[in-house]
Amino acid sequence: MLEKTEGIVLHTIKHSDSGIISHIFTKKYGRLSFMVKGISNRKATTRRAYFQTLQPLDIEFYYREKRDLHIIKEATPSFNYTSLNSDIRKNSIVMFLGEVLYKALRPAGPDVHMYNYMIDSLEYLDNDNSLAPNFHIGFIIGLTKYLGISPSNNYSGRLPYFDMQNGIYTSDPPLHGFYMGKEYSSLLNLFLGSSISECDGISLSGNTRREFLNDMLGFYSLHLPGFKNIDSLRIYSELFSRVSK
Repeated sequence: MLEKTEGIVLHTIKHSDSGIISHIFTKKYGRLSFMVKGISNRKATTRRAYFQTLQPLDIEFYYREKRDLHIIKEATPSFNYTSLNSDIRKNSIVMFLGEVLYKALRPAGPDVHMYNYMIDSLEYLDNDNSLAPNFHIGFIIGLTKYLGISPSNNYSGRLPYFDMQNGIYTSDPPLHGFYMGKEYSSLLNLFLGSSISECDGISLSGNTRREFLNDMLGFYSLHLPGFKNIDSLRIYSELFSRVSK
């Protein structure tokens, strides 16, 4: 059955001399895997460059229910970014978030609200003229709501510790040991109450940003099976190690 949908590229690998396999989060079906044949052919209308990480696409493909791999007939960019692919800082954010999304999202049917969240966030980053040093943190914290693992925002002076395993704030450090200290628990509360556009107004040192991000990735790994070892984190951290506010 020939179908059309919008989608956001998560990850792409070479399949043959003229083909690729691309994992795409689609608006209509959720996460799907696609094969694109003959992509290196000079006459091909679908280009390899279209399948860069987090590129939004309009896709026409052959859908087969219960099939793991679908065949793309044609794909074109839904729109072209103005700065995400040319700005080295923003591109490093894209690579990092693409890997997070690739490892966090599972085939589980469509989620239009998550799709719109991703598109709106990427458009904001593309148009943002600042260094956006906190964008990635705000994004992954906001994403928890759509993944079904959103922290309970019950922070108070009497509940100053964030229990990462149970996703709630507690009066004392939990015995299992998976928790954030008072500083980062308070910081998480601040991010939870901030929109993507407000996150860069949160003042963080480079070291605090790095350690807090590691805690958030640890929270992901506790709640999402198979989520670990974000390879692009090292490159991203090196690039932003001197970015502080």
